Amino acid sequence: MSETAVSGPVASGSDLPVAAEVRHLLPGGVLRRGRTVAVTGSRSLLLALLARASAEGAWAAVVGLPALGLVAAAEAGIDLDRLALVPDPGLDAPLAVAALLDGMDVVVVGPGAALVDGDRRRLQARARERGTVLVATAAWPGAHVVLDAAPEGWSGASAGAGWLRRQRVAVERTGRAGCTPGRFEVELPLGSRATASFRDAAPGPTAQEPPAADPRPAHHRPGRPDLRLVG
Repeated sequence: MSETAVSGPVASGSDLPVAAEVRHLLPGGVLRRGRTVAVTGSRSLLLALLARASAEGAWAAVVGLPALGLVAAAEAGIDLDRLALVPDPGLDAPLAVAALLDGMDVVVVGPGAALVDGDRRRLQARARERGTVLVATAAWPGAHVVLDAAPEGWSGASAGAGWLRRQRVAVERTGRAGCTPGRFEVELPLGSRATASFRDAAPGPTAQEPPAADPRPAHHRPGRPDLRLVG
């Protein structure tokens, strides 16, 4: 992502910067410390909101979101060296989130973290006290900003060929006092580094010159496991 170039570490206590593509979605154009943001409907939007802060030195944790793709996170600009994952916190979810709020700049809470409304109120108060940004990927009563996204399409490929380079999403913004409701169209870049790595990879056989078929049965070919049909 072009906006994730490092320009210096995130200062302790300062609000967290976000990429230009999503800056207009947030009041003040930053992730404000101590605030709670709910981002639903788009994993790409979630990663885009975190990318620049992570690239500039912010520490982030993700709890209860086992489907998070690390390749997608890295391609969005997330620094995996500063990312902690707790995919399945189980019954200790409230304790795990509370502990991470004490030491991280951003804590993302997914639907796999089993919380009740009382837990959410306590964790929101803790985030405010510690100056940590709390980001939820499901409904969170009392969130300061709610971004509900709906994918609208892709661009980059033409006539069935090429690379998908950008995703269009429609974002409905609501929230508490100070967050003006609105609807926005957003284009998110899609992993330019991944595109480059695929484009620069050694070319394989072309459609005009398919690889020669191996006449041996699949289970006798080198490098293939000895498969057997049982039952």
